[in-house]
Amino acid sequence: MAEASSHHKVRFEAVAVESHESDIVLMYADSRVDVHLGFLQINRHYELNFAIKDDLGEDLNFDPLQNLHARIMSYEPSEDGEGHNLVVEFHAHREKLIQERISVRGQAHPDKHLDIVLHARVLGKGKGTPALKNGIKCQQVDEDNDSDVTDWQGFD
Repeated sequence: MAEASSHHKVRFEAVAVESHESDIVLMYADSRVDVHLGFLQINRHYELNFAIKDDLGEDLNFDPLQNLHARIMSYEPSEDGEGHNLVVEFHAHREKLIQERISVRGQAHPDKHLDIVLHARVLGKGKGTPALKNGIKCQQVDEDNDSDVTDWQGFD
């Protein structure tokens, strides 16, 4: 039996292991950047740290109340001068695919803008715990309100 089990080992090719993305993926198109966060867990607040390439100038303008589930907490020009390092708070508020949009404008050039679209696949309760990509930290877990006990008394 030991001899038979030694022939059935799972092996991964080095190429397949290297192709697994452990970093946040950014894809640029026109005045939009798609930020792919990977798998997240429902009812969690995450802190996202990533750098974008832009030509908006040093200072940015954005509405902190534009999106209830994603907001820029802080930003600074990148060291290479080609964009900004962002810290974003993201709330995984529902299961399945989530897309949240944040629009930013250059303070010196208000006609220039960039839409940052955050993409995440949110796992529901009991669906597992995802490995977070580099630059993503769980900051808070919301209380679970999904129980069999309710305050509703029913119909009289």
